[in-house]
Amino acid sequence: MDWPRALIVELAARRCAVFLGAGGSAGCVSADGASRLPTWKQLLSALRSRFQKSADALLLDELFEKDRYLDIAEVLLAGIPSADFAGFIRDSFVVPHFQPSAVHKAILTLDPKLVLTTNWDEVYDHYCQSGDARDGYHVCRYYEDQIVSTLRSPVRAVVKAHGCVTKPSHIVLSRSQYFHARQGHPLFYRILDSVFLTNTLFFVGYSLTDPDIQLILENASIAAPSSHPHYAVLPRGTHPALVEAAKAAYNIHVIEYPAGDHAAVDTGLAELALAVENYRESYSA
Repeated sequence: MDWPRALIVELAARRCAVFLGAGGSAGCVSADGASRLPTWKQLLSALRSRFQKSADALLLDELFEKDRYLDIAEVLLAGIPSADFAGFIRDSFVVPHFQPSAVHKAILTLDPKLVLTTNWDEVYDHYCQSGDARDGYHVCRYYEDQIVSTLRSPVRAVVKAHGCVTKPSHIVLSRSQYFHARQGHPLFYRILDSVFLTNTLFFVGYSLTDPDIQLILENASIAAPSSHPHYAVLPRGTHPALVEAAKAAYNIHVIEYPAGDHAAVDTGLAELALAVENYRESYSA
């Protein structure tokens, strides 16, 4: 993968916040090797199979065909008791004891000051708080108050923008939950706005389809146009019009990898981490 020198410099200087999406956790395997962390679509399909009301079957078929995941979540969650949903989340994300992915390991080696994620799982969180990185990271959820103190401290931070499996009632999955998160926690979104304005962002395992993040990127690009782009790792074959739209609307430079070749992403990120480490060493000598 062709890593721009400007990205290496931004990461080395810790001016770059890493944005970790679901694709970064897709390589996580359970302790028994039998399962992987579910994608958003897989999670909704499992939720449907466990709790679906027959009256909603045709509607859900139509929504799945159109990949309208926010609406699917809205329909499914409307009929699920909170205790049952909490049990489902625990069974899906906690009980399997997923292990860190190669992407997680590369990101920790990059050693950014800030990792933002919309993932609910705790795999990366626990990995950051173990081994050599132990006690060096704070995990901040969107509904907690310590994020400002953490960001203004020398401590590394993992910011969970859509909640965490530790508190299923605050997970953001449906359209109404997006709204209530914004309505109930405006300070967090002001902080997120400022992070997007003042940092280079590096999106890994993320499709740029999240409406929250799209809005914040658009606002940042409009409010303060910059010659310094953000960066996103995306599969080759993304339509040129979509790549150009990401550049125009969000100021994102796309770095491509062969579609479906996730090993190439793992190898590429490991090479990027080595390049960042070498750059830091060369300028600290």
